Amino acid sequence: MRFRGKAGLVLFSFLLAQVLMALVPWLNSTAQAANLKNAKITLSDSRPDQTNVTHTIYFQATTALSASEKIIIDYPSDFDVTGMGAANVSSMKISANADMSSAETCTVADDNNGVDQVGFVENGTDDTLTFQLATSGTCSSVAADYYVEIVVTGFTNPSKSAAAGTADTYLVSLSTTNSDESTTHDSATVRIAIIDAVTISATVQATLSFEVVGVSSGTSVGNGYDTTDVTTTATSVPFGIINPSTAYTAAQQLKVSTNASNGFYVAVKQDSNMTDAVGNDIDQFDDGTAVDNSSPTAWSSPSGTPGSENTYGHLGYGTTDTTLTDLNGSGASDRFATAKFAGLTSTYEAVLSHDGPADGTNTDTNGQAYVVYQLEISGLQPAGIYSNTITYLATAKY
Repeated sequence: MRFRGKAGLVLFSFLLAQVLMALVPWLNSTAQAANLKNAKITLSDSRPDQTNVTHTIYFQATTALSASEKIIIDYPSDFDVTGMGAANVSSMKISANADMSSAETCTVADDNNGVDQVGFVENGTDDTLTFQLATSGTCSSVAADYYVEIVVTGFTNPSKSAAAGTADTYLVSLSTTNSDESTTHDSATVRIAIIDAVTISATVQATLSFEVVGVSSGTSVGNGYDTTDVTTTATSVPFGIINPSTAYTAAQQLKVSTNASNGFYVAVKQDSNMTDAVGNDIDQFDDGTAVDNSSPTAWSSPSGTPGSENTYGHLGYGTTDTTLTDLNGSGASDRFATAKFAGLTSTYEAVLSHDGPADGTNTDTNGQAYVVYQLEISGLQPAGIYSNTITYLATAKY
């Protein structure tokens, strides 16, 4: 096309102005997108190739959302969302409180949103999950600084490709948009990792590393605990042959490095009591009734009462972290000081935490602690080879 004379120049200027005006809203919507706050994704199981894994997506909105606006979770292709539906969304809540108390509970339905109903759409090609707020009524808005928690089941963890002890990490994008997705309100990137039964959450181009280190026999771990009797590795705590009325002490060292401004926590759980081939077990400390992480106690020997098998032997754990977060209660931060112990359960309980960045790979004590395992049996404990599995979970908080 050619423009001749003044009339052509005027026409060209008019067309150029129209193009620039069309671009201005797009430029503004991109420039004004803010960061979602406190964003994280927590996995129920971090082991490679695990199926039916639950993802808990959590964030704090910076910009308010109104009716029919959207929340979009964009996964890498390693996490296939094909075929997911509203049935996979076990809960969606909106709350003014960080702990999700007094939350508004949402009804989620496939495809279209409606009155009191959040619409859900999966895109298996792009591996995105989209939640569209209700048109009115319940869950039709998210106020600025309100918290959103979405629990989605049915994920399959990717296979492990990195070397043992090195995490495979994956970047997930979270965003909030207007109803037609032409404007992004807030966004964040959350990095999750798969490593030897450790779940790691992180946000906004985060750095996070977690390491479990074996401890040699004869090591003084501090905090009043006995010197270790057992040499452990990163993946085993081999107590070996044990004798009645003797408490055996083992430890593993945990090291976390992260740039998360709100710190991190590491938690531990067991799959079951230590059992042998015929079903005999070594119970939880103390005498089969698990001492809670919120109120650990000094070690006591199993009472060994004939006919009460849960008193024949027990296993407990402690930590050298004296500034410890309580995940499931209101225990004091120094509750494990002076060699206190609790009983392992199937619920994750904290053993290491910090409220800011840490460099546990060097000498920063905020990112390091020993987890201490103590085992003792009475003369009534049946002979056998006993074992169980413990799992660590590490989560960064941004």
